[in-house]
Amino acid sequence: MRSITLYFLLTFLVSFQLGAKDTLIVGYSQSAPFIFEENDKLQGPLFWLWSNVSDDAEIVSIYRKTASENLLESLEKGRIDVALYPLTITSERAEVIDFTAPYYLAHSGVLEREYGTWEKAKLFLSSFFSLNFFRALLALFFVILIFGFFAWLFERKQNKEEFGGGISGLWSGFWWSAVTMTTVGYGDKSPRTTGGRIIALIWMFTAVMIVSGFTASIASSLTLTEIETDSSSIDSYKDKKIGTVRNSSTLKWMNDNFFNNQQLYDRKEDLIKAFRNDEVDAVFYDIPLLKELIRQDKSSDLKVLPVRFNPQFYAFALNQDLPSELKKRITTTLLGYTENLEWDVVLSEYGLSRK
Repeated sequence: MRSITLYFLLTFLVSFQLGAKDTLIVGYSQSAPFIFEENDKLQGPLFWLWSNVSDDAEIVSIYRKTASENLLESLEKGRIDVALYPLTITSERAEVIDFTAPYYLAHSGVLEREYGTWEKAKLFLSSFFSLNFFRALLALFFVILIFGFFAWLFERKQNKEEFGGGISGLWSGFWWSAVTMTTVGYGDKSPRTTGGRIIALIWMFTAVMIVSGFTASIASSLTLTEIETDSSSIDSYKDKKIGTVRNSSTLKWMNDNFFNNQQLYDRKEDLIKAFRNDEVDAVFYDIPLLKELIRQDKSSDLKVLPVRFNPQFYAFALNQDLPSELKKRITTTLLGYTENLEWDVVLSEYGLSRK
C-alpha cells in the first residue's frame, strides 16, 4: 500500500514539474553558419545558444520550420513565439515584436568579383586605350605638327642644313617638335633664328603642361581600374546597381545613404544568381551571410571586399504577447551565456568571430 502511494506521489511531482515549464513554439529558418540542418538535426551557434537558454530558463521548445520571409509576420500574428534566425534589431521591427539582448554584432559588406591579374590588365587596357585616349593622341599630333611647322617656317632659309625646304623640311620641323616635347634632346636640330627660338620657348613650356596632362590621365586610368577591381570606398558604388534583400537592415541603410539604384530580392540565396546573371553590379548584405553564400557557391571568382558599414545587432525575436517575466528570464539567461568565453569558442567553431 505504501509503495502504491509513493508511486502516485512521484508521478504527481514529475507531472507538476513538467507542467511548470513554459512551452514555446520556436520558428526557425536555415541561415548558415548561424543555424542550419545537418543529418536531420539542427546545428549552428544559434541552436546551441537557444538550447542552453531554454534548458536553463525551463522552457520546452516545439520547433517549426518557417520561411525566412515569413518569420516576422508569424511572430507578429502569434503563429510562433520565438524566431531563430540572424535578425537585426531595428526600430521598425521593435514596434511589432520584441527582442532579447543582442548576441552578435555584424556589419554589412560588399560582394564583388575577384579579378585576376589578366582581367585587371584587360580592364586597364580597355579603360586607357579608349576613344578619348585616341582623340587626345590625335590632338597632340596636330599640336606637334603646328609648332613644327612654325619652327620650320622661321628656320627654312637661314638654317637649311637642319630644316631644309619642302616635305623633308616639314618632317624635320615635326621631328624637332616631338623631340623637344619629350625632352629627349638629341641636339641634331635646333632653332638659330630669333623667331624660331621664340617658338621653341613657347613650345617648351606648352609641352611641359601637355606631358603633365597625359601623366595625370594615365594615373587616373590606373586609379579607376584599381577602384573597379578592388574598391575600398563604399561611395564608389553610388552609381552602380546594387542587389540586396527586401526589408533588410542593409536596405534601410542604403535608403538612408541615398543608394537609390537598387534591385531587391526576397531571399538572400537569390543574390549570387542575380550577380552572376549581371542583374546587379554588386551585392550589399551582412558580411557573415555573404561569406557563407560564397562558400556554398564554391566559386573562386567572388569575394567580400574589405569594406564594412552599417553595424547591426542580431538578437532572438519574441512575440510581444509573451509574459514579461518569461521574456526577462530568457534575456537574463542569454546574457549569462554571451558574456562567457564559451560563446566565443562556439562562434569560432563555425567560422564566426565577435571582432
